[in-house]
Amino acid sequence: MIGDIDKGIAHSTLASFADDTNICKSIGTSEDVKLLQEDLGKVYDWAKENNMTFNGDKFQLLRSGTNHEILNNTYLVTSDNQTIDTSPLAKCLGVYLSDDGTFKHHIEQTIKKARRIAGWILRTFYSREKDCMLTLWRALVQPVLDYCSQLWSPHMAIDIQALESVQRAYTRQVKAMKELSYWERLKRLGLYSQQRRRERNIITYTWKALEKQGWYL
Repeated sequence: MIGDIDKGIAHSTLASFADDTNICKSIGTSEDVKLLQEDLGKVYDWAKENNMTFNGDKFQLLRSGTNHEILNNTYLVTSDNQTIDTSPLAKCLGVYLSDDGTFKHHIEQTIKKARRIAGWILRTFYSREKDCMLTLWRALVQPVLDYCSQLWSPHMAIDIQALESVQRAYTRQVKAMKELSYWERLKRLGLYSQQRRRERNIITYTWKALEKQGWYL
């Protein structure tokens, strides 16, 4: 049903997945804001034509840039003419983007979630045998650290080390690994560092995009 939601969109870029729809536009002048509002109006018209209603309470407006005149003196409205509140963060398909153009908040939340799951594993399972610990890590923790990492992979050392600390602490709990260095633990457990893993994911994703192998953005 939502396949034609972008019908009539002339000035902006619109993308939908399931029940999430995002519309974005580069803004340089107040006229650009009007054009974006015009495209939003087309989306509202589409919803009306299809007997659908958007939940205005869930609208997120993320504005990023240095043109404070535009940022402070323009606004966008919902279909019932209510101002859409600006948010410092927007979450799309499980990934947080900040209004400063970084993924720092997302990285922090990813680390918290991975640590929480790793802690639950260590509290719940008595065994510290290699096979058990690796199976639980790969099934429950690694997917959290991998999710969309091609998009948000950090370049700052502090974030890289913070992400690495999750695996560093977990592998120390594996039987007969506590006295070994982190890099020796990785070697014996057959694991990559998290930084290396993200680099491989980026390379693989880029190759698939260039070769048109499977789904890609």
